[in-house]
Amino acid sequence: MESTGEKGAAVQPLSFGQRLKAFFTSFPFLLFMGTRLAYVGMSWMGMTAVETLYLHDYDRHRVLQPYPWIDGLCRWDCGWFHNVVINGYMNVEYAKVFPLLAVIGGGVERLTGINHLVVFIIVANACALAAYVVIYKLFTEIENEEAARFALLLFTAFPFAYYSAAGYPESIMMLATAWSIALARRGKHISGGLALTVGFAARHLTLAGGAGILAAQIRQRGLHPKKFLLNPGVIGLLLPWAFLAAFSWYLSWKVGDPFAWWNSRKIGWNDWVWYGARQVIMNVPYRERPEYFYYLLFSIPLLAGAAGLVAALKKKRWEYVEISAFGLVLLAVVMSSGAAGMGRYLASIWPCFLPLGVWLAKHPKWQGPVLGFFWMFQGLWFFLFSHQWRVL
Repeated sequence: MESTGEKGAAVQPLSFGQRLKAFFTSFPFLLFMGTRLAYVGMSWMGMTAVETLYLHDYDRHRVLQPYPWIDGLCRWDCGWFHNVVINGYMNVEYAKVFPLLAVIGGGVERLTGINHLVVFIIVANACALAAYVVIYKLFTEIENEEAARFALLLFTAFPFAYYSAAGYPESIMMLATAWSIALARRGKHISGGLALTVGFAARHLTLAGGAGILAAQIRQRGLHPKKFLLNPGVIGLLLPWAFLAAFSWYLSWKVGDPFAWWNSRKIGWNDWVWYGARQVIMNVPYRERPEYFYYLLFSIPLLAGAAGLVAALKKKRWEYVEISAFGLVLLAVVMSSGAAGMGRYLASIWPCFLPLGVWLAKHPKWQGPVLGFFWMFQGLWFFLFSHQWRVL
C-alpha cells in the first residue's frame, strides 16, 4: 500500500536519476569532494615545493613520486601494508598491521594491474565517502540537521582527519563502526557484527564498535542475560572474535606465533610509543616527542565531546546510547595507550563530534574561528605527514 501525503496524494518513489542527483548534491558528498580537492592540492603543492622526505627518503615509494598530488597520501603504515602485499606475513613484525587493506590492494592489482599503493588510496577514500554518508545519517537521526552538519564539518576539519584520505585503514574502521551501529539500531545485530568484523580485519581498534552493538541489544531487550544469550543477535558480537581466532591460527602457521598481532607491538619501537596520556605528561620530554603533546592538546575537544555524550545520557537521551558506548570506549582506549598513533585514532572517534556540532550550531560567532583553527592545523599536520615527519 502506497504512503500518502497530508493531502492524500500518493508519494511517488524517486527515480534512479533523482536519487543520483540527490546523492551528488547531498551535504556529505559535497563535503567529501571539497576535502579531497584540498588534500590532493596540498599534496601537490607540498611535494612540489619540498621534494625530499624528512625521514626514510631513500626507500620512499618511487612509483608514486611522479604524481605529487597523491604521493603525499602514502606514508608510514601505508608502507607496512605495501610490505605485506609484497612479502606476506614473513615474520612476526609484519603482524603490526591487520590484513584486509593489503588483501584488497594485492587482489585488485592482480586483477586490474593498478598498483596496490594507488588501490590503498582509492579504497580509503571510497570508504571515507561511505562513512560520511552513514555517520551523517546517524547524526540526523539523533539531532537536527544543522547540528549534524556542523558535527560532520568538525569531524572532517579535525587536525588529523587527513588519515581518512591516506593509504591507511582508518576510513574502513570509521565506516565499519558507523555501519555496524546503524544496523544494530535497526535490530540487525548479525549484519552489524559482520560489518564490524570487516572493519576489524583492517584495524584492530574497530573492535570498540562492539560496545555500540552491545548497547543496542541491551536497549532493545533490556538487561536479561537469558534473553541476551539465547537470541541469535549475540552471534553478531562473536563474529569479530571468530576472525581474530582465524587470524591467530594463520599467524601460528605462518610465523610460529599465534599472538604475533600482539607481540609485534614493540619490535623496533621504544616504550614511549605505547604510553598513555598520563605517562606522556609524566615521562616524555617535550623536545624529544613534541607531536605527542599536540595530540594531547587536540584531545581536549574530544574530551569535551565525550562529556557531551555523558550529559545526553544523564538527560535520558537514549538515542545517544549506541554511539556513546562506542565513542567513550574507544576514547578511553586511545587515551590510555598508543601515544604514537593518538592523532589518527582521535580523528576516528566520530561520536564525540556530535555534541560539539550541537554546541557550534548554537554559537554562530564561534563557527568561523573554530573551523578555521582546525583547518589551519590540519594543513600543517598534513604537510608534516606527507613529508614523513614523525606523525604516525
